[in-house]
Amino acid sequence: MITKRINYKERPICNQKVYLTGGGQIKIGKGCIFGYKIGGFHKGGSIEIQPRYKGAIIKIGNNVATNNNIFICSANHIEINDNTRIGQNVTIMDFEAHGIDPRKRNKVGEIGEIIIGENVWIGNNVIILKNSSIGQNSIIAAGAVVSGVFPDNVIIGGVPAKIIKTIHG
Repeated sequence: MITKRINYKERPICNQKVYLTGGGQIKIGKGCIFGYKIGGFHKGGSIEIQPRYKGAIIKIGNNVATNNNIFICSANHIEINDNTRIGQNVTIMDFEAHGIDPRKRNKVGEIGEIIIGENVWIGNNVIILKNSSIGQNSIIAAGAVVSGVFPDNVIIGGVPAKIIKTIHG
């Protein structure tokens, strides 16, 4: 499917139901695979890629592969670069769904962006929040809640996430 809103260089392989929703743009590179047939919770689950508003963009590079039950939601800009691997039950959101101010709780909160570098491995049950940048070749440990800027070649983990180790190689 190539439209003004959804564009891919090569039809991705979809091993789980994939919903492309929202009013913004989705750009998908070559060699992408969404879902894994023998991964956890394959049956009955889904992947949703949602540039929620008209100006939002989600850009997925070449050879990006995910496990099952992924939610990527943007109010502004999310970029996942080439050769990234994403575990199951991962959420990536570049905005606060609700305002912090109690009088504005029914409105969208702060909006940022997310940049995930090349060759990043994102473990299961990770949440990546607004204004995050993950350097290339980095690993995000299972269950981490990521907010902030992280350099290349590190292992990130914890709640909140911090650098656990530098990767040498």
